[in-house]
Amino acid sequence: MSRLYALFRQLNILFKAFFHLLYPDLCIHCKRELTSKHPYLCYSCTMRLKLIKWQKQAAYNIVYQSLNPNLVIYICALYKFEESEPIQTLLHELKYRFNRGLGLHYGKELGAQYSSEKRNHPIEILVPVPVHARKKFDRGYNQSELLAKGISTTTGIPVSTKVLKKIKNTKTQTQLNKTERLLNTIGSFSVSEEIMNYKTIAIVDDVVTTGATINAICQALMQKNNNLQITIFSLALAQQE
Repeated sequence: MSRLYALFRQLNILFKAFFHLLYPDLCIHCKRELTSKHPYLCYSCTMRLKLIKWQKQAAYNIVYQSLNPNLVIYICALYKFEESEPIQTLLHELKYRFNRGLGLHYGKELGAQYSSEKRNHPIEILVPVPVHARKKFDRGYNQSELLAKGISTTTGIPVSTKVLKKIKNTKTQTQLNKTERLLNTIGSFSVSEEIMNYKTIAIVDDVVTTGATINAICQALMQKNNNLQITIFSLALAQQE
């Protein structure tokens, strides 16, 4: 049986190598051929991603310009958002191009970053920013939920999709200014009574831009449980003009 298994593994490796020769994996941003060590983005494009951990205070200031710091006790993010750069392509692939594996991969990276920072407060659950049922049906998945599952794989923190629901099918925030985004999120979320069972939770999002969505979620959560301690996980943070 062990010889048969070893033979199967070798054949599988050969098949993958042959398939890669015919249909090589390409960098999602520059379209160069990828190596096995660099999934999704090539080495060059990966090096162009600006890591938050080297500029933490500046990054947190970006968020606190938009969020009420009394609602959030900690922020864990990987990259600074920049237009026309690999991070924009990465987020577009995650949100609109059905690239589920990308969400799980970078969720694991987020979880590893959080674990390396050795925070002294436990997080009881991960709550992905929900999308309306119609959008989830059209897209087939929720990108924030994929990130949360990746974080959970690394940290062991469970994911809950029952605590928070999107009840208003809002138009996309992409082309809206800060005021319009705030108005667009009013009354968008409902919170279940389950939130009363927790003291510390983390909200997971793909990118924090103006903070309008996160603010609306935090306020909805605190109306149900005003003793809640909230952490934010986000793949990217955007600088506001």
